[in-house]
Amino acid sequence: MDHKLEIKLFFILFLFSLPNAGAQILNQSLESLRGINKAAIVVESFNSILNKSGLKEDEIRSDTWFELQPTGITVITVKASHDISGAPYLYINIGAVKAKEKDRYAVSINVEFRQNVLLSRNPKEKYFGAATWSRSSVGIFTLDKISRVRKFTKDMVAEFVKDYLAANKK
Repeated sequence: MDHKLEIKLFFILFLFSLPNAGAQILNQSLESLRGINKAAIVVESFNSILNKSGLKEDEIRSDTWFELQPTGITVITVKASHDISGAPYLYINIGAVKAKEKDRYAVSINVEFRQNVLLSRNPKEKYFGAATWSRSSVGIFTLDKISRVRKFTKDMVAEFVKDYLAANKK
């Protein structure tokens, strides 16, 4: 791979790996999880590369459901989440693009807890689906190794579970 292309690809992947809410303080992120007892799971951005590698959207959703079970969070449908305060959901976005180098793929994984929020300076301003907790990762894989993304995603969801449990100590 051309050295300049490697640097450009790394820079692009680095930008995508930055948390969406960069100014977010860890305590605020944890506090935003306090009292949540129901949430939906949304998995997005699966494409033909991920499907061709054997990674399946339903597997990621199922893995996430199993990770959430010990938390006490009841997993509900997206439609049902609109009927509860904050419309909370765990959002997982996994994307892959082919790199110019043969058999290499850039993969990004984003796991975010999203909910509706109000601005303290103007409570009439409501933001739908704001990420109040997030983790991101990027990597370059060969097609036969993309299946490892499933484990990395599970690990990121496990981080969410750890933070959720810390925020909701009894």
